[in-house]
Amino acid sequence: MGANVLTQSVEFNKEQIESSFKRLHPHANFIAERIVYYPYYYFCYNVKAKRLFLPLNEKVGCAIDSISGKGSLIDYKPKWKAIEISKEQQMPEMYSLEDCTSISESFIYRSLSLKMRMISFPELKREQQQRFYRPYWVVWNERAESSDFIVDGVSGQFHPL
Repeated sequence: MGANVLTQSVEFNKEQIESSFKRLHPHANFIAERIVYYPYYYFCYNVKAKRLFLPLNEKVGCAIDSISGKGSLIDYKPKWKAIEISKEQQMPEMYSLEDCTSISESFIYRSLSLKMRMISFPELKREQQQRFYRPYWVVWNERAESSDFIVDGVSGQFHPL
C-alpha cells in the first residue's frame, strides 16, 4: 500500500543516468536501481523590514530538509504533482512540520541578517507551507572498488554514498 504525496517531477530517466556515468567511467557498469523520495517542507514568508534607503517588503521561500533539518533559500516555488509512492520509496522524516516551521523561521532570520543591512528586525508572516518529496536515483556500481551514488532526479547533481 502506498501513500499519495506531492513530488517534483523526475527530469532524468534511468537511461540518462546510466549513460552519463558510462561517459565518466567507460569501464564501469553503473546501474540506476530505483528512485527514493526525500521529504522536505516548503515555506513562503512575506518579509517586511526597514533599511536605510529602501524598505524591504518581499516574499522569501525556503525548503527545510525534514531528515537533516538543514535549510536552503529557494528562488521560486517548486512545481509539484500528486503521485502514489510505496513506503519503501519514501525516506522517513526525522523532523515534524512543527520542528521545520521553527527551523525555517530561524533560517530566514539568519539568512536575511547575513545578506541585508536592516535597521529593524524583520517581520515574518508565513504565507504558505507544504510537505513535498524530491526524487533521487540510487545508483550502484557492479564493481565493488567504486562508490555508489545518489542522483538528484530533478537537477541531475550526484553525491557519493
